[in-house]
Amino acid sequence: MFLFAILLLVPACVALCSFVFTRGVTWKEFALQIAIQAIVAGASAGIVSCQSTADTEIWNGVVVAKNSEHVSCDHSYPCNPYSCNCDSKGNCSTCFDTCYEHAYDVDWHVYTSNQETVDIQRVDRQGVFEPPRFTAVRMGEPTAVAHDYVNYIKATPDTLFRHQGLIERYAGKLPDYPGDIVDYYRLNRFLPWGVAVDEAQAWGDALSTVNARWGRASQANVIVVLVRGQPQEWFYALEQAWVGGKKNDIVLVVDVDESLTPQWASVMCWTTEEIFRVNLRDTVMAGGPLTKDKLTHDLDAALPLFKRKPMADFKYLEAEITPSRTQWVITLILSLIIAVGLSWWFVTTDVFGDER
Repeated sequence: MFLFAILLLVPACVALCSFVFTRGVTWKEFALQIAIQAIVAGASAGIVSCQSTADTEIWNGVVVAKNSEHVSCDHSYPCNPYSCNCDSKGNCSTCFDTCYEHAYDVDWHVYTSNQETVDIQRVDRQGVFEPPRFTAVRMGEPTAVAHDYVNYIKATPDTLFRHQGLIERYAGKLPDYPGDIVDYYRLNRFLPWGVAVDEAQAWGDALSTVNARWGRASQANVIVVLVRGQPQEWFYALEQAWVGGKKNDIVLVVDVDESLTPQWASVMCWTTEEIFRVNLRDTVMAGGPLTKDKLTHDLDAALPLFKRKPMADFKYLEAEITPSRTQWVITLILSLIIAVGLSWWFVTTDVFGDER
C-alpha cells in the first residue's frame, strides 16, 4: 500500500496542477486522469512486488516413465504463391500458403514422480533418431526440477537477518547457492568448502538419492556443506547470504577437522518443528567422523521429523517490500511521463465536451 501511495502521489500532483492552473481540464477529465494513474500505480506496484518476491525451489523425485511422441511439425515455410488483395485497377499482392518440412516431428519426454515432464533435445531436425541422452535415462534415477514460487523473505531479508557486517567479513569465503541444474535434471548439493573429501561425486550421488527418497514425502531439498576451521558465525554469514535458503531447503552445515570429525553443526531451514534441527544436529555430531554412509543414515533418520513451514506464514512481510533504486527510478519516470502526457491531452482536447 505504501508503494502504491508513493507511485500515485507524483502523478496526482501533476494532475492537480494541470487542473488548477490551466483552463483546459474539467472535473471529469481530472477524475479520469486520477483513475488512470491509480491503475498505472497499482500495476507498477504489482510488477515491483512480483519481481522482488519471484524465486525458484527444487522439487526432488525419480524418473517414472519416458516415451516419444509424434507432434505437429515445427518447421514451416511459405509456399504456393497466389495473387491476393487486388484493388479496382487489378493490382494484386502475392500471398503464400504455409507448408511444413515434415508430416510430423518427434518429441522425447521423461516423466518424474512429481508429474513433471522433461524434454530431451532432438539430435536431428525432425527428431526421428532417438537421442543418446534419452536412451541413457533409467527408471528410478533421481531428478531435480526447478519450480517458481513467491518468496516474501527474499524481498525483505533485513527483517529476519540482522547479522551486521558478516557478509562483508566473509566476502569470498562463502559458497554460491547450488541451484544450477545440469544434464536436464541433475543437481549436486554436496559442497565440501575448503575440505578434501575422497570420492566427492559419490557423496553427491548419495545425497541425490536421499533427496529422491524424501523430496516428495517431506517437501524437502537437502543440501550439505562441509567446512573446515571456521567459527560458528560462518554459518550465520552463509544464512544471510542465502537468505535462509529456499522454502523447502534443509541446509546442513558441518565444520570438520582433517579426519572429517564434526567440530560443530548447524541446520538452516524453514520448519514448524524446531526439534528437527536439534535432532539432526545432535545425530551428526555423535558417532565419530562423517562418512558417506553415516551422513545418509543420519539424514534418513531425521527427515521424518521435518515439517515445512508454509511461505504463507510470511505474507505479512509483503507490506515491507522496498523497491530497488533501479525499480524506483523506472517506475517514477514512467508514471511522470504518463501523467504529463495525460495532462497535455486533457488541456488540448475536450474529452467530454464540457470545457470550462
